[in-house]
Amino acid sequence: MPPLPQSAIGNLADLEEGQIALSGFVVQHDNGLYVRRARLESATAFADFVNRVVASGLYFRGLDYPQFLALLYDDLIGRHDDADEEIFLAADITAFRAERQALYKPCKITPGEASYLFEPLYCDAEGDLALIDQGNHPAHSAKGQQSSETRIYLDIDEFIAAAWAKGVRFGIDVAAVCEGIELDKPEQRVVALNRPYVPGKDAEIVELAPGLHRNNAPRRLFGDRVDLRQFETRYPQVAAGLRLVKKIPRQAGMDGRDITGIALPASLPKDFDLQTLAGPGTHVIREKDGEYLLASVCGFLNIDLRSNQFSVTDKIISHEGVSLRTTGDLLLTGEEYEQHGEIQEKRIVRCRSITAYADVFGNIISSGGRVCLKRNLIGGSASNDHGDIIVEGRASGSTLIAQNGCIRVQHVDNCVILGHQVVVGQARNCDIVADELTVEVSEACALAGRNLHLGLARSYRELENVLLVLFPDLSSYEARIATLQQKRALLEKAMADSRAKIDALRGEKDVTRYLLVGGKLRRHELTLNAEQQLSWRRLSERVAPALRALSQLSDLIKEQDAEWHALETQINEVVAAREQSCNGLACTVDRIEGETRINAMLVRLADPPLSDLPHKDLKARLRRTDAATKRLFGGSTGSFSWVYS
Repeated sequence: MPPLPQSAIGNLADLEEGQIALSGFVVQHDNGLYVRRARLESATAFADFVNRVVASGLYFRGLDYPQFLALLYDDLIGRHDDADEEIFLAADITAFRAERQALYKPCKITPGEASYLFEPLYCDAEGDLALIDQGNHPAHSAKGQQSSETRIYLDIDEFIAAAWAKGVRFGIDVAAVCEGIELDKPEQRVVALNRPYVPGKDAEIVELAPGLHRNNAPRRLFGDRVDLRQFETRYPQVAAGLRLVKKIPRQAGMDGRDITGIALPASLPKDFDLQTLAGPGTHVIREKDGEYLLASVCGFLNIDLRSNQFSVTDKIISHEGVSLRTTGDLLLTGEEYEQHGEIQEKRIVRCRSITAYADVFGNIISSGGRVCLKRNLIGGSASNDHGDIIVEGRASGSTLIAQNGCIRVQHVDNCVILGHQVVVGQARNCDIVADELTVEVSEACALAGRNLHLGLARSYRELENVLLVLFPDLSSYEARIATLQQKRALLEKAMADSRAKIDALRGEKDVTRYLLVGGKLRRHELTLNAEQQLSWRRLSERVAPALRALSQLSDLIKEQDAEWHALETQINEVVAAREQSCNGLACTVDRIEGETRINAMLVRLADPPLSDLPHKDLKARLRRTDAATKRLFGGSTGSFSWVYS
């Protein structure tokens, strides 16, 4: 085995030509050179040392190339973990003779890589031994060549030093170079590659709460059945304090490096402020494990597709309309719902308060809020259990029901309207039942109520107006009053008998005498001596049974009197209720210009309420004349006014 090249490391005090002094962070041990990280003073200190070695015509023998690159380009300054660690660099520093340097051609540098033309080299056998320097390669003649020529081999450590001097300072593929050195024929091989940068990861959000988005799958019912008329989740609802999303911070990328050693910085990943996504009803909290966006209130979640802002409100606002394609039937639990699109035919919207800005062809069912239709109700229905209904446009061929509220509509035709109070501008061919009914113009309508006021009644296509004043059935009140009065009369007779018994007892001689003397004794008008006291005690013993009977009768009288007053109160209450049931019974028609019939109709307790009748039966009942109706007016001109007294 040939001897190792002579070391070029010398002492600073007696440094000879061709030698180099080690920098303070490089230490030499028996097995090679080490770099002590703790002594590195700057990020460029090691690169300056390498430049000094190569510029001095030297190279690192037995170089650990990965550690070499780490020392050059990894940020080792300021690290506190194992700062005193010594990192192996190379076996030695030796001279890179000029004749050997001449063997290495420049690399061909193209964007992203460097290549080298490997080809076998030869020299005369009698040539310079330093030029041959076979190292681990035994001397031999090339095939087909004269025996006087000897193969010259390149060296990987020299190659790295030569490449450094020619500008290739990163990314050398040591294995590829070693294979190229062994080639027996010329071949251009890539020997160094850029290390591309690894892009970072932009900041993002992760949804935490289930159901944040609309789910257009059919709603699942019990028994693995589905309702094709409703979607699973159309308007997501959240509770206060619910974590909606979490921000995942951006992750920095890894810088690359080109073959010249210049850094290829990774672009800065995109970031965002989670606060910009917090709309009304939400807020941001920062905890140890990250940032979260929370719902501040209970309500419906809305995500703005343009700004990506989250908001939670108690009002649902929809612009897409209600149809089988967009929403299906809706069951809404929020307090208020705004619909800016059409509610199509046969679609059902169950809600509290709703404001519809477009035409409604479907069915609206409110549980007690306020139903406001800004446009028209056509062929559909609107009902409200405990609230009002307002139609600012026209209602046609529809049903409106608000038994405990007020219905206001400007124009109606061919409609059924049932409400506590109904105010209509112009009605044509409608059936309307209400406690209080006001109609400006009625044409061929059947109207029933306790208090009716029409501005103008006129016929339409020879069809008359029919008005029914609903007169309550007072028979139950009368029966109740008669029963109470009978009980009161019996009680009064019993009270008279008790008083007669009291008078009879008080009329007895001993009792009269006892009551007289006893009264004077209580008023201190009389004083008894011993003999009189004995007589008083004897008298008291004789009248004791009568006194007990008087006390019992007095208590009975008090009970009967209290019962009498209770009966009197009940009678007065029933009478007041009877009168109240008749209050407000009136009918007024300011002007009659067509055939109009006005009747009073007794609403019997046994009969079903008009509001419970099917539309066909209701229409027939309002126009029927029978024993329960009484004619108040019939004619085609004039006016009418009637008030129940």
